[in-house]
Amino acid sequence: MAHITLRVKLGPLVSFEITGQSCKELSSALEGFQTLNQQIDELCSDLAERVYPEGQPADDRRDGEEAT
Repeated sequence: MAHITLRVKLGPLVSFEITGQSCKELSSALEGFQTLNQQIDELCSDLAERVYPEGQPADDRRDGEEAT
């Protein structure tokens, strides 16, 4: 029987590894990652909108912020 290892690197600090005996086993282990991916995308999109509001250039300072 084959031993399968799937390594996924999501960024410089985030990665995960799944090991199984078949593609079906790996597929079962990955269930729910689509939901997790969607939730992370929503969180990052919300954060990006708060940091860079639409219609405001990225280098404009908000009221009270000082340039460093």
